Amino acid sequence: MLKTGLLKLLREKPLSQITVYELCKVSQINRTTFYKYYGSQEDLLNEIETDFLGQLDGELKQVIAQSSNSVPLILQHLYDQRELFCLLVRSVPMQEFAAHLFALPSIGILFQNRVDEGSYSATEAKYIRQFVFQGTFSVLYDWLNSEAPEPVEEIANVLGLLKSKL
Repeated sequence: MLKTGLLKLLREKPLSQITVYELCKVSQINRTTFYKYYGSQEDLLNEIETDFLGQLDGELKQVIAQSSNSVPLILQHLYDQRELFCLLVRSVPMQEFAAHLFALPSIGILFQNRVDEGSYSATEAKYIRQFVFQGTFSVLYDWLNSEAPEPVEEIANVLGLLKSKL
């Protein structure tokens, strides 16, 4: 109930403007119960983010195992979860959320071999990977946060085009 309440409030205003009192009122929970499980609204948001990323990682691992061309399936999953994805990006510092997203083992599998470390120095590979991760994140956020997102296939083609240019 607290997670649902926090997400409802985050649709209306930033986390910094949400009080524990207001959260408990919307969630129909008393503050003692809130503090039994969480120290702050940030702790609750961190748990929501951890749950989202854990579920995403598990589902992505299944998609990757079942399909050689998993990008459209992954994009479809993100599209289906776009409201929560965008709420988290707006509520968690963007760099922090992006770092957590790209630290997922399934994302590592997806980007594995995207930068052939044999043809780049370790430093070059590190920064190329960072550029690819941040660029991909920016494309995903802009796409998912759009009022009229393009079809999944179109974004998959854009990402494929970008991949082929590296």
